Amino acid sequence: MTNPTTPEDFNTLLRDVLGQSYQPPAQQDCTLTFPLDQVRSAAEHAITATNHLGLGDPDACPRLWWIKGDGTYLMSNGIDNSPNARDDKGNRRHVAFADNWGPGTDPSTILGGDDLHETFDLTQPLDNGSSLIDMLRTAPDHATRFLLHITYDDQGMELAMTTS
Repeated sequence: MTNPTTPEDFNTLLRDVLGQSYQPPAQQDCTLTFPLDQVRSAAEHAITATNHLGLGDPDACPRLWWIKGDGTYLMSNGIDNSPNARDDKGNRRHVAFADNWGPGTDPSTILGGDDLHETFDLTQPLDNGSSLIDMLRTAPDHATRFLLHITYDDQGMELAMTTS
């Protein structure tokens, strides 16, 4: 038996071992929606902060963090040590939870297994040439949602962002 060199070869090998009923994992996708005003607030906070959390990155810059764990949310990576950095319940400000995926929910049911932390640089150009902060600032007046479209499979994940 030879070692498979492509996903197709690997799937063929699995069919040989497991039988013809084996189907490779299908690509999955979902779209998370967030309140646009809260995402903008978190982004503006990150942009105006003088210091940023970087998880080991000495050159940390303004970013939104997408966290999947206890719910799923976007948050500023700006460091805020002011007395009003947290709300009356002790929660961080500058956080936008996805619609229907607040604290106490388990997003692994739609996004698979483990907790997740992805970073979105607010100032780097996107595919269309503008930055994420520009997209958020120039969203149409009627837009109320920030959409994060996620396509994933065993090989990886692709993300697309827009406003609606």
